[in-house]
Amino acid sequence: MLAFIHTARVHVETFSRLVRAVDDAIPVRHEVQERLLADAVAAGGITDGVRSATAAVVEALAGDGARVIVCTCSTLGGVAEAVPVDGCVVMRIDRPMAEQAVASGRRIVVLAALQSTFQPTVALLHRTASDAERSIDVVETLCERAWRLFEAGDHPGYIGEIARTIETTALPSDLVLLAQASMAPAAELVRHLGIPVLSSPRSGVEAAVSRYRSTPAGGAPRARG
Repeated sequence: MLAFIHTARVHVETFSRLVRAVDDAIPVRHEVQERLLADAVAAGGITDGVRSATAAVVEALAGDGARVIVCTCSTLGGVAEAVPVDGCVVMRIDRPMAEQAVASGRRIVVLAALQSTFQPTVALLHRTASDAERSIDVVETLCERAWRLFEAGDHPGYIGEIARTIETTALPSDLVLLAQASMAPAAELVRHLGIPVLSSPRSGVEAAVSRYRSTPAGGAPRARG
């Protein structure tokens, strides 16, 4: 089983579709835990309680036979990856995107609609750059109004606001990194800018499917921390 941990129900159909496009024979399970992100946002970051609750979700999925577990929330991805479970791989959805970003340019605009997303995303970028022996400059851009639209259920408005923010902040960067998986559709709206706009869902799913195929049931190496 390939399992996903989401903090918004809107991701279920998106990730189901992406997995089917790569390999429709893989059994998929979606675990939606909106409270995890809500608690982290309310606390201004990751607390011991959020860490413990995330670990409990990961451990339960591993106990139910998951071969690969993917956390699609950038705020919680590093927490999920660090849970010491045996017999399965635990991944964060944004790691492949970070690797692509570091390989593609030096000046990276990181766009997020939640302040809590910046610390784990930027830390991942810097660790990835260090591992690759590359130098990067990261510019954080918060699109606060977009998140209010997301919470109100106005997904088209949310994506439109993200796209407008990209248009006003992207240049003169080498690329834009969309820190939250929910932002991915905005990339199609700004293709005219002519710079890479990276998002995590597709590359993360492709990496997860690859790990699923290469991991025997009941035994797996840990994902990189």
